[in-house]
Amino acid sequence: MLLMGVVWVRMGPTINVLSWNVRGLNFPDKRGNVKWVLRRCSCDVAILQESKMEVISRSIAISLWGRHLVEQIHLPSMGRSGGIIILWNPKILELVDSRIGSFSVSCKFKSLEDNFEWGLIGVYGPNDDHLRCALFEELMSFMSFWDILWCLGGDFNVIRFPSGGRLTWAMRGFFAFIDSCNLIDPSLEGARFTWFSHEVVLVLSRIDRFLYSV
Repeated sequence: MLLMGVVWVRMGPTINVLSWNVRGLNFPDKRGNVKWVLRRCSCDVAILQESKMEVISRSIAISLWGRHLVEQIHLPSMGRSGGIIILWNPKILELVDSRIGSFSVSCKFKSLEDNFEWGLIGVYGPNDDHLRCALFEELMSFMSFWDILWCLGGDFNVIRFPSGGRLTWAMRGFFAFIDSCNLIDPSLEGARFTWFSHEVVLVLSRIDRFLYSV
């Protein structure tokens, strides 16, 4: 399912996972808007990219989640650039282990309803083509830590299919990563694109997605 800039997926019968490039969380009004969306989507886990915050205090996490019962892990921003926050309901999920990289945050969760263990990786990919190989290497490294099923969600900052023209080497690398890790890339419902820009001409693309193993 999709609202522009917000993508979410249902993991099994009970867990809603939401991903959103929020483009900064330094202002209370923005955090209030995020809280409204998280509550409206009834999400159990939220992956927020481009937080533009180096420190995420418990009060900030609560202001985003809208309830005191929340846990979080985050990748700090580099100054005013980047940053990932993963928030979750501790009544639904227990964090068993975690890793923080340069472009992603990896969590090994146990679903408390059935004790099923699975992995979630929140992604905020680099804009620099030369760093995209490093992103794919980091994701494969994280997935090798634990022999579990995976869900990867976020802003990968790379498309899979060009609208005309040839595949770039970054697209080919994305294809190779998905194929080598045996991941499923489901189609969107409700929209074809997740990002747009109209500074000069209108540009539409799908850079936000979920990938999962089966």
